[in-house]
Amino acid sequence: MTDWSVYAEYGVADTSPEVYSELFEALIDHAPGVGPAANGNLSLRLMIEADSALEAVAEAVRIAERALRDLGAATTPVGIEVVTETELDRRQAEPLVPELSGIAEAAGIIGVHKQQVDRLVNRGDLKAVQTLAAGPVFVTDTVRRFAEKEHTRRIGRPVADLGLSPVERSLLNLLATAADNQTQQPRELLVHDQVVANVDADARVRLHFGPNDNNLVSALDTLSRHKLVRARKLTPAERATGDPQDTVVTVLAKGRRHASTAAGSEDTR
Repeated sequence: MTDWSVYAEYGVADTSPEVYSELFEALIDHAPGVGPAANGNLSLRLMIEADSALEAVAEAVRIAERALRDLGAATTPVGIEVVTETELDRRQAEPLVPELSGIAEAAGIIGVHKQQVDRLVNRGDLKAVQTLAAGPVFVTDTVRRFAEKEHTRRIGRPVADLGLSPVERSLLNLLATAADNQTQQPRELLVHDQVVANVDADARVRLHFGPNDNNLVSALDTLSRHKLVRARKLTPAERATGDPQDTVVTVLAKGRRHASTAAGSEDTR
């Protein structure tokens, strides 16, 4: 049996708070969420235990129909979505607003001057989601994809020496190799037969630092400061698996350019 989250909308507008309160009480055994949808429709979410998504939907509709009929409301849904409870938790852990960048942030990700970002926008090569008085605003992931797939391929330029230490360069090479060797399944990355990282299907690297890895922690801080990588703490959903002290690292386009082609084979200990 699997726990499913079933979301349904009904073509009922201007539902009173009293009706929502009564509906909540009628559905209390299924951890309900009730309230108006963005378009004004009556909406509800039920947690259902079932063997399949189809069975979960059928059971949720049956339960909701009985409660709505008792309240004199419409019983025919206009839309239904069903996901596992695990998927619902993952979605709720994501930020409601995507990460955004301005001109300065976009220039740092791509590795160019701010004036070059203006030229890319004017040529239509880089799309902004909105233009404010302070300038264009970009979805950060869009900028990263452009930097990795378009800009780096078309525009060659020398890579400046950042003065990275051997440990910092080794760590960068390790991360870049891990991120580039993408597979459809998560995989482990070993150094001296110890798991130091897991790499997911989206090429994010999850680092496991031990108590004696202060040199690697310092190296990661340096790489982040140079905008070669982006590091963050785990989301609540990610903390449910593995060590909650792990760090998730994404190698940026600038980091890929600075990484050597022999990445991953060096000793980072």
